[in-house]
Amino acid sequence: MKTLPHNLHSSRSIFSAFVLFLFTSLSSFAQEEDFLSEESFFEEDLDEVVTVSDPLESLNRLFFRFNDSVYTYVATPVVDVYELAPSSARKGLSNFFDNLRYPVRLAGNILQGRVDGAWLETRRFAVNSTIGLCGVLDLASGMEGLEKIENEDLGQALGSWGLGEGPYLVLPIFGPSNLRDLFGMLGDRAVNPWVKPFSVLDSDERLVYSAGNGVSILPSVLELYEQMKGSAIDPYSSLKNAFTQYRRSAVER
Repeated sequence: MKTLPHNLHSSRSIFSAFVLFLFTSLSSFAQEEDFLSEESFFEEDLDEVVTVSDPLESLNRLFFRFNDSVYTYVATPVVDVYELAPSSARKGLSNFFDNLRYPVRLAGNILQGRVDGAWLETRRFAVNSTIGLCGVLDLASGMEGLEKIENEDLGQALGSWGLGEGPYLVLPIFGPSNLRDLFGMLGDRAVNPWVKPFSVLDSDERLVYSAGNGVSILPSVLELYEQMKGSAIDPYSSLKNAFTQYRRSAVER
């Protein structure tokens, strides 16, 4: 039986590791899923001129170009294969991982003093985790009084406490953020039992979780990215403007 040349085997191993890193990164960012919603971005008046602190623009643009290459040459082929699956299966996978992000949404509500929101998230989680087959079916959204509400996260909680957003950042793989939301994302990880540093899963289970979670949100990430990239003269500035307006609105609502 022929074996692959060592350099080819190594290249495939590196590529596989990079794809896994991509999914893991997107999994960490998934609790900020509203960032990736077309409705969330474009329901704002994007013609409004906003002032954004961007002292690291040169570095941010470098990371923006890096992300563009990753999305184009790695993520897009993965999505093309993933979308061969039936839409019902993809919807079920998305629902399943969204249901697992309940602890982050719960913490975001509690830290902002939103008791009603925390209680609603808890009831939705109970319904979808039981009769919704572990969250595969979002049955709660069809029940009166249990309709899905806007996601809350620790970045919003920090903003509600009066902490400024700080400079705009473009993170490798993760995409747009700011200093406050970067700390918020670290806090989200701390209250998420499926990821480090306080994970209840072993290393193999975390890899499965990260890969599944990452691939489930990848189509929505790319859909928004391609729309903004294709319709803007300067997609970097367009994304920065849209992201900043949306996050400010999320903190104020």
